[in-house]
Amino acid sequence: MKTDVYECIIIGGGAAGLYCAAKLARSYYSGKKILIIEGGSRVGAKLALTGSGRCNLSNTEIDPSKYNTDDPERLNSCLNRYGSTDTVDFYENVLGVVLEQKGELLYPSTYKSSTVVDALRFYLADNNVEIVLKERVVSASHSDGIYEIKTQSDKKYLTKNLVIATGGSTYPNTGSDGKGLDIAEKLTDSTCIVPFKPALTSLTSDIPGIKGLCGIRCKGDVKIVDGEGTIKAHSKGEILFTKEGGISGICVMDVSDSAVRLIDEGDKNVKAIVNLTGRSAGVILQMIYIRRQMYYHRTCSDALSGMLLRNITDFVMKKMGLKSDKMTLRELDDNQLAELSNLLCAFPIPVKGYGGADKAQVSSGGFKLSKLDDNMQVKYRPGLYIIGEAVNCNGICGGYNLQWAWTSAALAAEGIAQSV
Repeated sequence: MKTDVYECIIIGGGAAGLYCAAKLARSYYSGKKILIIEGGSRVGAKLALTGSGRCNLSNTEIDPSKYNTDDPERLNSCLNRYGSTDTVDFYENVLGVVLEQKGELLYPSTYKSSTVVDALRFYLADNNVEIVLKERVVSASHSDGIYEIKTQSDKKYLTKNLVIATGGSTYPNTGSDGKGLDIAEKLTDSTCIVPFKPALTSLTSDIPGIKGLCGIRCKGDVKIVDGEGTIKAHSKGEILFTKEGGISGICVMDVSDSAVRLIDEGDKNVKAIVNLTGRSAGVILQMIYIRRQMYYHRTCSDALSGMLLRNITDFVMKKMGLKSDKMTLRELDDNQLAELSNLLCAFPIPVKGYGGADKAQVSSGGFKLSKLDDNMQVKYRPGLYIIGEAVNCNGICGGYNLQWAWTSAALAAEGIAQSV
């Protein structure tokens, strides 16, 4: 049995846990006893998958309004205290990772997530941070200012400060299965917890013909509308039709959190209003009129082939009860042309489901940010910190979620140092 008292134990060797340990080792806790307990066979497993393996680790234009959280004011304060500029400084000047900017997005210059994982791992080894692998924490208790952690192999660890960095419930095969919240809840209470749900995920539909669009991509935008017709979220970008019979792509994932919550709240009439063209209905109508004059002898699908994929034309006209390969644009009256234009720019797709934890990039939900102080410490439980995806704070695609991992980890490290 292990009875040494650590200054800090971090449960979870993902992005937030590794970064917190690195920040502690750098200045706040140099020479102190720090331990990371990771349930998997290696640290940074989920981090290695981010950005399709390229690791979009931050964004130079982080906008707090692009996050979902229970405490927007505190989130704004956190990001102001430790933002992308601080992240860049630490990665380049401490961890030795050369970064490259692509628009607003920040990547390692190698465009490899492994570069980021290795930089953190090597730095922790250089600074004698202890890492225990293949040990899952099953319980934690608190008494007389000391936290006692027990693992599935019946090992015991003691610490003055405990950081829960166990992630959300996505990519469960990496160990991020949501069970870390059970540990946090037992040390606090259930009112602090927002149940995990998939975020940044695909949406599925049972509308006829949608599976035939599998693999098709188009530039446009998506609005999530509830059963009463209220727009709940809106995003622009690339739309991808999936083999499951639905839609994905960055703009869809960015609004998926709203759809997931509406569905889980019992709304059976959630819709994704999809612009399949990236242009206004007026512009599209004008383009169709021009093609009706130029290519009057062609079928609709052939006449519109220069501006739309045939599958899209077929899909939309089928919604109108028309066959695009059996009639010409001349056979459509003005009302039908207007309806076609409007549908192409605002096609209603009923949303019946969503990609689960194995398909979502991140989770929404977690430990309420409002229950944490400015340094991610539970307000009424000194020495207990919650960081990263384990906190009820999730953002859109584009480095937002990793920046939250770095921000929350750095603030927790600062708070721990202040308690010494």
